[in-house]
Amino acid sequence: MARKDMRLVEVITLSEHTRETVLDVLDANDLDYTISDHTHDPDTSATISFPLPSHTVEPIQNELTELDLGEDMYTVVVEPETITSDRLGESDDLYEQVEGLGHQGISRSELHSKAADLTPDLVIYSLMTAISAVVATAGVMLESTAVLVGSMVIAPLIGPPMATSVATVIDDGKLFARSLKFQAIGGVVAITSAVGFALLVRSTNFIPAGLNVDRVLQLSNHTAPSFLLVVIALSAGFAGAISLSTSATIGLVGVMIAAAVIPPLGVVGVGIAWGRPTAVLGSGAVVLLNILSINLAAIICLWYLGYHPQSWSELRKARSTMLRRVIVLATAVIVLATFLAHLATGTLAGLAGLLL
Repeated sequence: MARKDMRLVEVITLSEHTRETVLDVLDANDLDYTISDHTHDPDTSATISFPLPSHTVEPIQNELTELDLGEDMYTVVVEPETITSDRLGESDDLYEQVEGLGHQGISRSELHSKAADLTPDLVIYSLMTAISAVVATAGVMLESTAVLVGSMVIAPLIGPPMATSVATVIDDGKLFARSLKFQAIGGVVAITSAVGFALLVRSTNFIPAGLNVDRVLQLSNHTAPSFLLVVIALSAGFAGAISLSTSATIGLVGVMIAAAVIPPLGVVGVGIAWGRPTAVLGSGAVVLLNILSINLAAIICLWYLGYHPQSWSELRKARSTMLRRVIVLATAVIVLATFLAHLATGTLAGLAGLLL
């Protein structure tokens, strides 16, 4: 029987006491393990390896952490391609003594690592965001769905919102600041690229033949019911959080998130270049609504799945931080949804003309 929802945990012990203590924990949980002591000091150090279903890594890590073994232990969690054994079945009977997270989720430390890895080098992130915005703007002017889909595929937008959400539930201030910085810079780069490309097209002879700007800007979905826009964005956030916290493929969810953000950015670029204030404000509000809703949904989902500190003092602090951010995000989403509802009915059309 082969399974992919497994992790190989390796515990490196640097003293005989630590080795025996770790083995007592594994024996108490009836876990299979191997010991390798071919190290520089076989009398004191060893590497203990054992397989676990991904959702049971967290409880075992907690037990080992509570031992307070300090500098005498390293823990390494490896995600193998697959683990094959006749001892593995569809159920987790072999690990029935290990209490899991309640869902097929990865450990908190692995979630933290995956979220941090989703934010690439800032230069690469900015470059890919600019390219996707330019492609989306071209797709809007060409009225080409295929080109718009291409812009969604190359947009690196899933990382920062997911990292921001993970940082919120586990209360990691550094990761939160870094991911928030990526979201802000990504937004500025995307809008600047879209507007710059649209202005370049308008000021040259590269305008597509028969381009009808008013018809093109109908691709903007700011006139759609605000409730449906919020539902779509929240669904993208929930899907992203679930994919990140399990072994599911996160790449396709990234395309879904990009689909909620990139096309409206292209509309913003075209609208500014051709002076269409209603479309600009509407599509800009849609972009903000989608980004904030994705962050909101991911935070709520990850907290509900149990990815928060375990100790009471850390839990109280993290919960307070999480509630403040959820309230701010929810309030902003409601305000933007109300704004779009009035804009769609024409109530704010005159205001849009005055602002731009």
